[in-house]
Amino acid sequence: MARNSSEAKYRSLTTATCEAQWLSYSFIDMHIPLTQPITLFCDNWSAIHIANNLTFHERTRHIEMDYHIVREKVLAKLLHLLLISTHHQTTYILSNALQPGPFSISLSKLNLKNIYSSA
Repeated sequence: MARNSSEAKYRSLTTATCEAQWLSYSFIDMHIPLTQPITLFCDNWSAIHIANNLTFHERTRHIEMDYHIVREKVLAKLLHLLLISTHHQTTYILSNALQPGPFSISLSKLNLKNIYSSA
């Protein structure tokens, strides 16, 4: 269980890193070369900083194994980590209660169709 939000985000980043590595192996098996690093977006600046920082801090003692997995892939140029604002994450509609404005914007980005409409 994560002890703070940075740790939780970093653990999610580790899972995404493992999935990205699996995808890269799949591309290699299909003889499709990866010419650029895989870009992963994260909405937590601390998690990105932990991946790019060479030193451990007191706050990171619970994520040492996860640290090595993500850090290794960033250094090997398999991954490129980018910060994304929480306001630009379409998936927030699935996990958070949003005000009507942000809800409508996220819903339109998902491009969902109403199967009950007569149109």
